[in-house]
Amino acid sequence: MKNQTIMDDLLRVIRDNSSSITSNKDKRGLFAFFAIYLISWTLLAILLPLAPELDNIEQVVWSQSWQWGYHKHPPLPSALLHALNILFGGPSMGLTALAAQSCSVIGLIYIWLLAKQMLSGKMAITAVLITSLIAYHNFRAFAFNHNTVSLPFTAAALYYFYSALKNPARISNWLLLGLVCGLAMVTKYSIVLVLASFFIYSIWQRLWTDSRVLRGLLISSSVFVLVISPHVVWLAENNWLPFTYLHDKLTVSENRLSILTGFLGSQIIRLSFMLPMLFGVWYLSKKGVIKIMTTKSSKLPEDDHDLGFLLTVLLTPLILAMMMPVLTGGPLNSNWVSAFFLPAGILITKYFFHRFDEDQLLKYASWLTWLTQALILIFFFLAAVTYPTWVGSAARLNFPSQALANKVDQIWHEQQKQPLTIVISDYWTGGNVLLHVRPEPTLLIDNIPEESPWVNTHDVAACGAFVLMLKTATTPEAYAILFSQAAVKGEFSLNWGHPPRGKVLPYVWAIIPPIPGAPACQFIKLADN
Repeated sequence: MKNQTIMDDLLRVIRDNSSSITSNKDKRGLFAFFAIYLISWTLLAILLPLAPELDNIEQVVWSQSWQWGYHKHPPLPSALLHALNILFGGPSMGLTALAAQSCSVIGLIYIWLLAKQMLSGKMAITAVLITSLIAYHNFRAFAFNHNTVSLPFTAAALYYFYSALKNPARISNWLLLGLVCGLAMVTKYSIVLVLASFFIYSIWQRLWTDSRVLRGLLISSSVFVLVISPHVVWLAENNWLPFTYLHDKLTVSENRLSILTGFLGSQIIRLSFMLPMLFGVWYLSKKGVIKIMTTKSSKLPEDDHDLGFLLTVLLTPLILAMMMPVLTGGPLNSNWVSAFFLPAGILITKYFFHRFDEDQLLKYASWLTWLTQALILIFFFLAAVTYPTWVGSAARLNFPSQALANKVDQIWHEQQKQPLTIVISDYWTGGNVLLHVRPEPTLLIDNIPEESPWVNTHDVAACGAFVLMLKTATTPEAYAILFSQAAVKGEFSLNWGHPPRGKVLPYVWAIIPPIPGAPACQFIKLADN
């Protein structure tokens, strides 16, 4: 009897250690997936496109200096890219792609941490793999913009809110909840819709009856206010510019039905990238390759609060977002809800795959996810870069970015001895110059100081400036003034693609030299060796 007890203990230890080894292997597989995913997107972004996404260029422009706000958006994405520019010697296409896809990966890691609290280790990884196939977490995350950067902070907010409710006596969860919610707010204002889901869930579950929750919410709120306060001060000092921009954008009247149908159609397409994997799992289960565990109850526990939590944080932001065009008739951009689908993979895994054999489900879900992600990657670069290059189409990622920057740099140094420090142009044109010229100049956007708080007319007088715009029939007033002040001006053209699908881009330029006796230029930097 004693020997049998010893043998049972020994078998239990072996079984537990075997489970631990398997678990570690699964974790390594998940993080290998993240690493290969991140490296693949970054390398192809470096090697194939001639120019980055439009939103990436906007962040290149804004990240020139650390600001507490911009005329269109809150500051955190630009501040993060500003820090990366310092570390890596200036902006580049690869750096913006790396930063963007890193946001997607970090968001998925937080979803994994959340899933582990609701599911077994293998099922949690399956949930993450399903989530990764939503378009907002793969090819839509190629753009480094406020939607993409909101992914990790929204995912972290979901994780810390759930963790805080699960263990309300633990102060650190409430502190971190306030921190990530504050960071999410200074990333994109749409986080208020996610916070609304927290409020609705708290009311529904009568969480106010727990004094520990009330104390925690007070702590989180205090940290939240502290984090956003510098941005709020900036807003007050700058006439609430982002809200003016948002108001102007949302008050454009459109057909309400067409807005909603277009929005819903777009969401269906962007969620449909999960279908090959989900269909594959279903098919394998029908063929008996993935076992259905009939010993498990087919009914979900009635006291399972996770279903209420997941549905609340998934549906509330989406419903509130769709209510805005219904009430106002304003537009609803599909990308604005990028971070709202983060709980979807957990919901699908927990409530549709809960009877599947975990080992087999993870094995085949992994293979199907790897295959789908590879196809998404290949198709994206074929459609966005390779095919347009082959047929000579004037596609965004084939814009002659380096050629434009080289031409500007050449003209400037033929006319001036000092470094090029200020470019006056639009976002896209000037941003592509900033992307390549070193030392990196700064951009005065369309000669509008309110949109470019890092540079003003006094700096132009001290440093001089290169003025650049596409040639048009009528020169805008802001540029006409500059051309009238120019010491020298001219024209050049660039080929964007080739006939018959390409374009010839005609540019006009002017050089404004520094004014004699003006203060020293603060933007002059030493060139990189």
